[in-house]
Amino acid sequence: MKRLLIIAVAALSTAACAGIRDLRTNDNPYDNPFYAKYLNTGSTLDAQISQTLAALRQNPNSPELHNTLGALLLDKGFPKDAEREFESAVNANRKFYPAWYNLGLVRAASGDELGARRAFSRTVTLKPGHAPALFQLGLVEEKRHHTDRAIHLYAKAYAINPAMLRVDVNPRILDSKLTHLALLKMYPTEHSRRSMQFQGVPTSPAAPPSAAPSGASPQPAPKDIVTPTAPATEIGAEPTPLRAPSAATAPAAPRRRGRQRAPDDTRQPIPSPPTGPPATPPEKPPVNQ
Repeated sequence: MKRLLIIAVAALSTAACAGIRDLRTNDNPYDNPFYAKYLNTGSTLDAQISQTLAALRQNPNSPELHNTLGALLLDKGFPKDAEREFESAVNANRKFYPAWYNLGLVRAASGDELGARRAFSRTVTLKPGHAPALFQLGLVEEKRHHTDRAIHLYAKAYAINPAMLRVDVNPRILDSKLTHLALLKMYPTEHSRRSMQFQGVPTSPAAPPSAAPSGASPQPAPKDIVTPTAPATEIGAEPTPLRAPSAATAPAAPRRRGRQRAPDDTRQPIPSPPTGPPATPPEKPPVNQ
């Protein structure tokens, strides 16, 4: 009995020493993770992972950095490490709903339906109206053969975000066999909502423009008023204008010697040639022989 007790104490001491040694050698798990040796391709994704690791070494309790690193590792092909990062994100902040949604996606892809259901439910609780989480939660319920619950979740997701019906936006809509039933369920409410025609506040009739008083003279706009200029000379200093000489006081025009030429207005006009047919000359009387 004493020998078994001694062996047990020795085993516990050895395990404790090993754990202490591991903690001393790996104080920060982001100093040299095992996937760091695969970050040597020189791609943009590897550079982003390296930068996020460097940021986590400085701030290991950031939920945003854990969530970012999880998404990057999932693209790199490390789903287990990505799931661990999403769990670290929600552990750092229990209300960080993006990490809950990403955690649900990873768990659903790995076949953990109960874990995915819990993560998606937590997402909807923290962010009501999260259409992608509602749809993913409907997929989980449909897979568990909870048809009514799945149809309700699908209809709610489609009503909140109709783009969830598009394959390019939501490729997993092809995995559901209850889409037509969800559309039938949401039809009455959606039809009533889309057929509503609201009316605005009625406008009062416009008052006729008041006529201007007839006696008021129109005033020009300020920009059209021209300031009068100062006179060129002082008043009273202007020269007296010259008067035209009268016929009595006008000097006589000098006479020219020789034959006087008739003024132009006394010339006889030159007759213009006739324009009609020529006149027929009169017939000569016959000569008596």
